[in-house]
Amino acid sequence: MRSPRGGGGGVGGFYRGAGAGQEHVDLIPSIPDDVAVDCLARVPHASHRAMRRVCRGWRSAAATPAFASARAQAGANEDLVYLMQFGNPSAADADGPKDDDGPANTPAYGVAVYNVTTGQWRRERGAPPVVPVFAQCAAVGTRLAVLGGWDPRTFEPVADVHVLDAATGRWRRGAPMRSARSFFACAEAGGRIYVAGGHDKHKNALKTAEAYDPEADAWDPLPDMSEERDECDGMATVAGDRFLAVSGYRTARQGGFERDAEWFDPPRAPGGGSSASGSALRGPRRCERARLVHRGQRRHGVDGDAARVARGRPLPPGLKAGTARAVCVEEGQGRGDRGA
Repeated sequence: MRSPRGGGGGVGGFYRGAGAGQEHVDLIPSIPDDVAVDCLARVPHASHRAMRRVCRGWRSAAATPAFASARAQAGANEDLVYLMQFGNPSAADADGPKDDDGPANTPAYGVAVYNVTTGQWRRERGAPPVVPVFAQCAAVGTRLAVLGGWDPRTFEPVADVHVLDAATGRWRRGAPMRSARSFFACAEAGGRIYVAGGHDKHKNALKTAEAYDPEADAWDPLPDMSEERDECDGMATVAGDRFLAVSGYRTARQGGFERDAEWFDPPRAPGGGSSASGSALRGPRRCERARLVHRGQRRHGVDGDAARVARGRPLPPGLKAGTARAVCVEEGQGRGDRGA
């Protein structure tokens, strides 16, 4: 049984036993729990997984709002960029996940973490054993969702969803999308993750759209777009009140990227509704295959400041440059006032 210790400011401690025989176990012997949490809050994010394995009390404390508040007050928050891209299994660490049943030339998608605060790369060891190729990603709060993509064995689109809670370091299987799709628009807006377009297993472009609520772990259908869009790009307004599916092409016009966009505006159309923009898009008539998306008040493209920072460090072993998807998950106002 886990319970806050009296007078500890809401800090989670650990109690052994039941009823009147309960005995409080200090997070750190002879130190009040609130002081212990203040110490634990300074542990770097890269070591949180090991820290949570020390004991149930530490694992419980690390999951409380008081722990997050202590990290913010201590200036220990860190901004993380989770990057998914092709990996080279032979170059990965020996203790990484293995799949002895798959052929040696099976494409592998890896998950790496770039710590913007410290400038360090590391591999995400808790990731699913098989990450779909060309999977999309989006973040809501501290939750990172990996959606869709190709099955690396069959090269067919999947509806799979994997969710990482960056606060606890735990992955879980999320509710699958209503439609299997790949190369689709994806972005977070207003606390929900929106997907639209892409193509199915027959390489037919899609015009369907849906929204994911990570709290309820449920998908809701959205009205179809006015036209199908394969390889469209997902964007959202800074205010989070509009989701856009930009460019893309129809099945009959392979590679003929459109110069317009469609958007979905939840506040204005709670019952559903999408509309097309008639204005032309400036720049190349194609969707970029790699970009960094920052949640909150800052959003950077591949030429933004965040991308330049990320390019300053080599990728970890087993990952290589190329087609990639990335999303930033930040804890808040951290060292150097870097919260987004």
